[in-house]
Amino acid sequence: MSEISHPQPPVPGGIRIGTLEREQAAAALAEHFAAGRLETDEFDARVREAYLAKTAADLVPLFADLPDKQRFAPEPERMRRRDPRREAAALRTLVFVVAVLAAILWVALVRVPPLVFLPIVWLVLARRSFGRRSCRAW
Repeated sequence: MSEISHPQPPVPGGIRIGTLEREQAAAALAEHFAAGRLETDEFDARVREAYLAKTAADLVPLFADLPDKQRFAPEPERMRRRDPRREAAALRTLVFVVAVLAAILWVALVRVPPLVFLPIVWLVLARRSFGRRSCRAW
């Protein structure tokens, strides 16, 4: 009876790879190429080497000078604190733009002279100038 024996345990990286691993390596190289880390000639040569690789160890030199994919993965988006002052300023700007557009549209369609809007403009400007002063100044 003949026994099948393995002479030595496989060496890390010495294990043979298949088409799936070669295609994964080529896809990873394509990501580095798209990120601008590889020039066209380098990319072509490395992809060619990836498809000619027989073992996992043959793929290691292809990525030796490239950053690890996990190291440059985007961090999860942090919760941003809402700034009520910033939101209020954005809302005021939006209301102002809408009011100006409505006034222009009203003047164009109804043919009302723009002097009608002077009291409104005066009230807005007066509110801003009084709003900036402190009560202690009076």
